Amino acid sequence: MSITFPKGFFANGIHCGIKKEGLDLGLLISTCVAKASGMFTTNQVKSPSVVITSERLKLGILRGIIANSGCANACTGNQGFLDAEAILDELGSLLKEDSKLLGIASTGVIGKRLPVDKILEGLPLLIDGLSKEAGTLFERAIMTTDRVVKEVQTSFFYNGVTVRIGACAKGSGMIHPNLATLLCFITTDMEIDKELLKIALKSAVDVSLNAITIDKDMSTNDSVIALANGKADNIEIKETSEKGFVLFRDALKEIMIELAKKIAKDGEGAEKLIEVEVIGAETEEQAIRMARAVVGSNLFKSAIWGKEINWGRIMSSLGANPDPFDPQKVSIFFGDVKLVENGVGIDFDEHRVIKILEGKEVPIKIIVGEGKARGRAWGCDLTPDYVFINGSYLS
Repeated sequence: MSITFPKGFFANGIHCGIKKEGLDLGLLISTCVAKASGMFTTNQVKSPSVVITSERLKLGILRGIIANSGCANACTGNQGFLDAEAILDELGSLLKEDSKLLGIASTGVIGKRLPVDKILEGLPLLIDGLSKEAGTLFERAIMTTDRVVKEVQTSFFYNGVTVRIGACAKGSGMIHPNLATLLCFITTDMEIDKELLKIALKSAVDVSLNAITIDKDMSTNDSVIALANGKADNIEIKETSEKGFVLFRDALKEIMIELAKKIAKDGEGAEKLIEVEVIGAETEEQAIRMARAVVGSNLFKSAIWGKEINWGRIMSSLGANPDPFDPQKVSIFFGDVKLVENGVGIDFDEHRVIKILEGKEVPIKIIVGEGKARGRAWGCDLTPDYVFINGSYLS
């Protein structure tokens, strides 16, 4: 129930028939209009659900989000917009709320229309079951090929009040984000200026969701939406220099990194989480790009699955990435074992490295130069199950 951990948030999830079985329709609502910000896919093909919600977020406020799994509502033409608007209009009517203050997020098969009649029929049940406890049902309702619910929560004390943050996400495949990823929802009861919420969100996404990759495929529906309803009753945070903003931004980064790791660990067919840290780059952004280039290499991911000590694939991936570096200054570590120094392989204990590769989490450290910046990226191994899952997705 992390998504309902902050004060003033309620949620629910039901099965309405979008999917053959399992929860497939969720609703997240604030008890009052909340400050809101979002980041969305940069794919040129965008779901009407993405277009509608991103347009509504220009006002910087929302009351809630309805989300569905089983149907992406993408490549559905103008009818996709009409379907989404019909759902939002009816939801607004039942909640006695302006439908323009409601957003929609969808995930699932591309090219199919939303089953509007089934969704409308399920709305009263969805609303009737709203509660703090049903936050987990919302989180389950947005899952597709996910094997586990991905949720994180935290809190911190500031000026005499406790501020809470909750977050959840779905995603196991079609994950190679740029500006956003998957479906991810963040709630907080902090009172914060909407522009500062936007700054904090981008800062957190840049080092978390934008630092993961599963299969180098970007979705048509990627959406990250943050709601801040002010129910913590703190004095509104208005400046980035305020201690309250720094505490909030850093706490948000921490939970979003944890969420990103959960997503990478649950990659389709994955058996191992891979963490790549690049040290010695000129900027953090450069370091993250270099790390993600390595963790996104299908050859490298396959080697990790096969427990192959093939560090050459790391060098190749770094070289294929456009960020400049000197290959003769590169050192590579698997765990705490150094395999490469000054761009050349050295003697190492193979048994120690195999033990590392046999673990559920494989840490890789790469030193690329003498710069002061570092960055991390996360991904997973590439297994035969990934092909099976995506070769039978429609069936």
